[in-house]
Amino acid sequence: MHARHPLKPDLHHADSTSLAMRTAQPRHSFNTSSSSIGTHGGVPPSPSGRNTSHGGFRGGGTFSHSPRSTLSGSGKARGRRKKRYPVLFLLGLLMTVWVFAPAIHHVVTGIHKVFIRGLLFKIDRPDVCLPSTPAPSDLADDDPIEGLPAADLTDLPGTIPTGRPAKVGIISLCDHNVDGICAASVANKQQYADRHGYDVIVDGDVIDETRPTSWSKLLAMRKYLPYYDYLFYVDADTLVTNPELKLEDIVDYGYDQILAADRNGLNCGVWLIRNTPWSLWFLDEMWAQTQLVNPQTFVLFHYEQRAMHYLYQSKVWTASVKQPAYQQANTVRARTKVINACVFNSYPAWYRKDDFIVHLAGLKGIAKCLTFRHYYRKAQQTFALSGTSLGSVGEETDVPAPSWGTCFFGRI
Repeated sequence: MHARHPLKPDLHHADSTSLAMRTAQPRHSFNTSSSSIGTHGGVPPSPSGRNTSHGGFRGGGTFSHSPRSTLSGSGKARGRRKKRYPVLFLLGLLMTVWVFAPAIHHVVTGIHKVFIRGLLFKIDRPDVCLPSTPAPSDLADDDPIEGLPAADLTDLPGTIPTGRPAKVGIISLCDHNVDGICAASVANKQQYADRHGYDVIVDGDVIDETRPTSWSKLLAMRKYLPYYDYLFYVDADTLVTNPELKLEDIVDYGYDQILAADRNGLNCGVWLIRNTPWSLWFLDEMWAQTQLVNPQTFVLFHYEQRAMHYLYQSKVWTASVKQPAYQQANTVRARTKVINACVFNSYPAWYRKDDFIVHLAGLKGIAKCLTFRHYYRKAQQTFALSGTSLGSVGEETDVPAPSWGTCFFGRI
């Protein structure tokens, strides 16, 4: 006889039926009682009362996340995010400083040069600056240098022949570095020139791209000087603030050129030069100082300013730059008249009302543009009060001051 085995329940059938019944239940029944679950054949709770189903059904079908796991997981995530906040803030701060560091540096430097420097350093100047006001003796530095050949004073310039007015040109240069202020600067010079019958020259074609633009002022002056009795070169960051003063009041016919001296000595940003053979030679001689374009050793100043101080052999140059002396320095000194900066080259730190020209030398970027805007608007008011309002001569003088947007986002 064969042994009869006890029938085993059809587990597959039972599981399928149970699964079907569970599936028929609402998937998210949050308020179902345990009795109703038992009636419909739900999964009974384990003897210990714990849920034996998967997926988080508690007490017979209520769907919920485990409070312990949910709170701890989200808390850890929040903790990780909180730890990232200081790092992200630091990275953002560093990026902001990196982007705006040049502008911040320009503003801080500008505040020092416009407001603080005048309090720390005093310059000997009169309250009312006359056209013939000499530079302080320590800044003029015009005594003959011992050990060098004596000055050659042959063919000194004389007075302009009587019977005709002097022919005067005002010359300047602009490049992409001063786009934001160039138009207003030229308009200011044109308005002043129209008042006194001068010419204004702005020739970008003479700029030599192989050197910094400032060197090209020598080429511009050399090109146009033969057509005038004298030229008045002014940087783009200068403004005429007193239109009443005439250049004929400043020129001294016993000298070939006139320059003003600041705390560092001669400054080439504003320069009055006569049309003489020596002046033409001197411009060529300055341009020929190629060793100062990209010097291999330390030298003071920038660009053509180096050449001027080297040929003049100024005290500040010879004290800091150890190079052989320029042999014709005494001639350069004797033919150069050095005047007080208040005559036509006032810096904002020492500028006073009724000074002829303010020069924003050393200011950069936003600081230069905002300071230029301030003095340009004041110059407009002065011209208007003196009877020469903007637009009265031509459209070339009807130029507004640089806008705030230009100062913050333009190229200065």
